[in-house]
Amino acid sequence: MPPVLVGLSSAILVGCTPKLPDCYTQVVAEPRQGVQPAKISTKPSNQVLIGIDGSGSMLGHAAAADASSWRNLLQAINLSAKTQGLLGRAFRIGAGKAQDLGTHRVTQAIDPCFFKGCGGYSAVASSLQTLWDVQPAGQATPLRLLVSDLEVNQSDISSLIGGIRKDLAKGATAGILALKLPFEGQVFDAQGVRIHTGKLNRPLYLLATGSASQVRSLLSEIQRTMAQKGVTTKELSFLDGRSGAQPLKVASGAAISTDKGSWGTPVRIDTTNYSPGNNPDYGFIRLKPGATGVTVDTIKPWIGGTTRPDQGLVRLERIPITPDGATDPGGIRLRTMSVAGANIRLELDIPSSPPSGLLRATIPRGNLPEEWWLQWDRSDPKSSQAREQTEGLLLLLTTLGQQIAANTPGVPAAALCVAYQHTN
Repeated sequence: MPPVLVGLSSAILVGCTPKLPDCYTQVVAEPRQGVQPAKISTKPSNQVLIGIDGSGSMLGHAAAADASSWRNLLQAINLSAKTQGLLGRAFRIGAGKAQDLGTHRVTQAIDPCFFKGCGGYSAVASSLQTLWDVQPAGQATPLRLLVSDLEVNQSDISSLIGGIRKDLAKGATAGILALKLPFEGQVFDAQGVRIHTGKLNRPLYLLATGSASQVRSLLSEIQRTMAQKGVTTKELSFLDGRSGAQPLKVASGAAISTDKGSWGTPVRIDTTNYSPGNNPDYGFIRLKPGATGVTVDTIKPWIGGTTRPDQGLVRLERIPITPDGATDPGGIRLRTMSVAGANIRLELDIPSSPPSGLLRATIPRGNLPEEWWLQWDRSDPKSSQAREQTEGLLLLLTTLGQQIAANTPGVPAAALCVAYQHTN
């Protein structure tokens, strides 16, 4: 057969192969209740409002035998503000109102009394939101920097999120620089129960909000300065609500257990056969008797990663083939979610009834965690790593991500679609 006819025959065969519904669509997010469209200011701020958490849980950094890292951080904040051409205005945070420390007075926090509540400093709690109550003059989007362990009472982040939302409504984004610095003292959980006494490297965070360019420049400069001062344990994330042109998609998969299925093979749904060739956004799997579900990855091969049980970040639904089909996931459940770098793995339970179908696992923009968010989040207070983790960190960062991504058009962060068939 001539080459032209061969190509034509192949095209006809592909074209005749049944095509499944689209795995995802680009949509405009529906406005959240109480979230107004951002009033974006393009004018950069000429100052940075710096809040130092004065609560007792921060004392161990200033009281450590080697408190040089804490001092270096405060100096790095001052230096970075100046190199960015910003006027720094410092506040002690934690009481019902932010305490104004004046211009370039960040280094007052070297004094342990800053956290003990002595020497002219009153004792404070964890009212971190008061930094966002300070309203500077001018129309520019305020640039704010909170220095804190982010350990709020009872892990209740509602007040902090409520405070930050006021700036998000003005077009602000957020970023966070995470460090581990020498600490000496007591570590408590969010309920006030002591979980450690002694020396360790404890997480400390610099949470910034403001225009995307200023947040990125300021945190990157502080990170660079701290690296030159020998702090190697650090992470940096920017929560700007953006997503890639394409979401993460299924790249590989397997049955649970791996010998109970065949990945990448055609499946029969109702009375129609479907194949991977004309449906590249789907993963295809045939499940043998005894299979309980499927594992799907966004990269092949999958290596390493940090795993958590269902955290409520993934939306599951069935994809109907007919207009009147149901989308309720029924018995499909997320067992675990793993993150490795920029990729994810999901373990899904799939019941044997109905015997075949389509499923979609979607992670909206703002919901996709970075791996270090899982690693630094204290999910188990009894874990040996709990003392070096932060309770409620994952919830705080994903909630901020959701708020920033609200009302912005775009594709989801991930859309993993699977066509499956249980066989006899």
